[in-house]
Amino acid sequence: MQLATGNGYAEDRNADHLYAIIVNGGRNRLTNHERYWNDCAFLYRTLRQTYHMPKRNITILMSDGGAANEDMLRADGRGFISSPVDLDGDGLSDVDYAATKQTLIYVLANMSNSLGSDDHLFLYFIDHGGSDDDNENSFIWLWNEERLNDYTLASILNMYKVATINILMGQCYSGGFVADLMREGRIIATACSSSEQSWTCPDRPYDEFVYHWTCAVNGADETGNPVYADINGDGDVSMREAFLYAQAHDRLHETPQYGSWPEQLGEQWSFSQALSGTLGIREIEVSDENPMEVWTLSGQRRSQADGHAVYIQRKGGKTKKIIR
Repeated sequence: MQLATGNGYAEDRNADHLYAIIVNGGRNRLTNHERYWNDCAFLYRTLRQTYHMPKRNITILMSDGGAANEDMLRADGRGFISSPVDLDGDGLSDVDYAATKQTLIYVLANMSNSLGSDDHLFLYFIDHGGSDDDNENSFIWLWNEERLNDYTLASILNMYKVATINILMGQCYSGGFVADLMREGRIIATACSSSEQSWTCPDRPYDEFVYHWTCAVNGADETGNPVYADINGDGDVSMREAFLYAQAHDRLHETPQYGSWPEQLGEQWSFSQALSGTLGIREIEVSDENPMEVWTLSGQRRSQADGHAVYIQRKGGKTKKIIR
């Protein structure tokens, strides 16, 4: 699962096409449970240590941003502590900002201006969520009792012109975000439906669905015990495989949700492929009727001048459809 290339410069250059934003809003010190920090730290260690994702490409927004205040409720219930800023134990601060609405919108908007059509964005949200109608109108609680609604996040992400956006959400009512966020080139997995609460693990200080999801992509649990989620045995854990593993191992009363547009995107998208610059490249032999035709990922036929992501080209005397 670790990246292996013969050229360190090429690896570093390709890695600059994958970016991640990790968010724990916490809501307030009474509701900012230690398990949310654990969830973020486990995922961060997975990105840094398992996939060797550059630290500079990961932005972390954590409750009060690492201020000295005691902002986090201990997992054992014995009072409060200040959220640690070192998530991977290397002695360096990993937290970039407080998880306030203004800051999150700033980070998202600023990144939308700097990323291009060859880039990929991974978004991770954990903490409390709510719903205005117990149906489709969901929101995420951010620090200081602020809310980020599904339609607000959707409007911000619609500004992006990147290759893919991959979203993982663990908060209550997170399924209400799926319909708002799903567009071409996106994948989303949520811990529960739009009308359900999500739950903590019964046996460890993590959240149930996202814990198993991270175990799947990490290839091991938080203590290093091997986890096998590579269903097709190709050496990568795709987003579809990570979802299926987490769904199968979810022991609580929640209904995880998943969406991918197009469907095959979630089957192709993996962290190792995104970091190595080979994300989603597949060759499928097709007819030789018109080698200059081009399809979008949603299956619409277009002219080659449109420059969309699925192309027809000749290779070795045959016509190939290349899905990127």
